[in-house]
Amino acid sequence: MAPRDRVERAEDTIDSGHATGPAPAPFTSPLKEHLRRRARELGLDEIGFTTADDLPRADYVERWLAEGRAGAMSYLARGGPRHRPGLLLEGARTIVVGAARYQRPRSEPSHVAAYAQRGDYHPGLRKALRPLAAELRAAVAGSATKICIDAAPILEREAAARAGVGWIGKNTLVVHPEHGCYTLLGLILWTGELPPDAPSVDHCGRCRRCLDACPTQALTAPYQMDARLCLSYLTIEQRDAIPVEYREALGVRAFGCDACLAACPYGGAALFDDAPLLPTDPALAGASLRELLERARDRFWKSFRATPVERARRRGFLRNLLVAAGNSRDASLREVVLPFREDGDTLVAEHADWALRRLDEGRESAGASTSTTKGM
Repeated sequence: MAPRDRVERAEDTIDSGHATGPAPAPFTSPLKEHLRRRARELGLDEIGFTTADDLPRADYVERWLAEGRAGAMSYLARGGPRHRPGLLLEGARTIVVGAARYQRPRSEPSHVAAYAQRGDYHPGLRKALRPLAAELRAAVAGSATKICIDAAPILEREAAARAGVGWIGKNTLVVHPEHGCYTLLGLILWTGELPPDAPSVDHCGRCRRCLDACPTQALTAPYQMDARLCLSYLTIEQRDAIPVEYREALGVRAFGCDACLAACPYGGAALFDDAPLLPTDPALAGASLRELLERARDRFWKSFRATPVERARRRGFLRNLLVAAGNSRDASLREVVLPFREDGDTLVAEHADWALRRLDEGRESAGASTSTTKGM
């Protein structure tokens, strides 16, 4: 989800000169194959090419926004029509789509969603895309490039599907046959021209594993998602209280949700290996709820600055962690949760009170079970 407060870097839009005269002639496949090899050397796992013509599904996106299914993500309506790449770079003719995989967790649910179990992914993607952009500008004198990662108002999934990088699955994510849904995308707009790749073919078929796996039925139909019900939205984008009716569904998740990713049958065992371009941070991937609670309480910014978790802010992450602690039914967490009941932030205090009730219910249930067993 695109950050509201991320400032797009001016240096990612580069004009190699001020060309005059006719538009550059199209390049043939040798340049594309060179760029594919170079992309893999730079750590990207897939690269595709498509035109910079208007992207598909604009009507769906407009309807999705109009119906309020974006929730509080009002920034998605800003920046102009997202299906028109030419508004981001005048004269754009080609979109180069790069995809980098990230490590799939061994178990689901995780306390922190898989994509966030590392530092900020934007620098890693930008590091791989910038040399490719430089090669494009060198190939056609006077051409310009613009790198778009996450925050730019463009339909990146639609671009990826049209560039053959993966199809948009029933969970609304890009699905790659080898990497499943565990990829992050970065785009380069270029004023030069390259032959487009064939679009991806949808291989979801009759499968509905992702829909059945969604804890809150946020996938209201195949290829349809209501962000207001999505646990990723509720734990990352929403700033208010987590609705009580969705708290139990959160389980022990504290930032994001991988349920529909983990349910997808695409992607093999290699996904459990670490990803060199986007390496996993053990401090995020392996931390217990107790460790995360203590770090969020005592040193949130030191622990989570320059990671995706930073986006939830301290109060939001504490809110999520307290719900996860209550759902864990781990009585040993009670001593960590209890002081938050008196927190000066009413949002944190209310979620701590809810968590304590859950933990006490779990303790009473365990006690009753033990008594019954002794009486047998």
